[in-house]
Amino acid sequence: MNQQPYLTEQNEPAVSSAALAKSFMNRVYMWMAVSMLLTAGTAAYAVQDIEIVQWVLEHWLMLCLGTLGIVFGMSFGASRLSFGALALLLLLFSFMEGLIFGPILLSYSQDTVCKAFGCTALMFGGMSIFGALTKRDLSTMGRTLITLFIGLLGALIINIFWGNSMLDLGISCAGVVIFALFTAYDTQNLLKIGLCDDPTVQSKGAVLGALTLYLDFINLFLMLLRLFGRDE
Repeated sequence: MNQQPYLTEQNEPAVSSAALAKSFMNRVYMWMAVSMLLTAGTAAYAVQDIEIVQWVLEHWLMLCLGTLGIVFGMSFGASRLSFGALALLLLLFSFMEGLIFGPILLSYSQDTVCKAFGCTALMFGGMSIFGALTKRDLSTMGRTLITLFIGLLGALIINIFWGNSMLDLGISCAGVVIFALFTAYDTQNLLKIGLCDDPTVQSKGAVLGALTLYLDFINLFLMLLRLFGRDE
């Protein structure tokens, strides 16, 4: 009688770990999908009302600082915050991002937005799959990616005052590469977290993981949007 490999005793822990990580990632992507839908719905509603758009433009800095505060609060206060609090903060963050995106989307044609979103979805999906399946340890990329990200922020700030079109093109291209790599790096890290069988780590980690991948997706989308919308 042929015995299936996954029924052998030595393979049982591996199967259990794989199932645990898969379940965790499913929850991560579920929370990410909810967040993305909330952002998209809020942005779509906001652009239909000129008063909302004007209010967002008047309170742009406050909204940006608010979303940044939520990200830092969730990241550094995760151990003190409950799962429910983290989930509510993620939803609030997604809602505020939707408001911020309203005026941004009005600056581009519908065709450009659709192209940028489609390319973002393909690149994000491909890099996330790569991060999940590759045997290479991507943790060594961490410091390099953070350094490149800081450099990208610096270049963005400089170009706000300089307004150089070639530098803007370079920033957009570099940003696409950086956030694509971040997607693979973060996906692999999340899979490692998913191996933990602690229910608290699983539940909180799923929300924090969704925030991480959400940021990768949004930043990748913004960089592609800049590229596709250069001629508008």
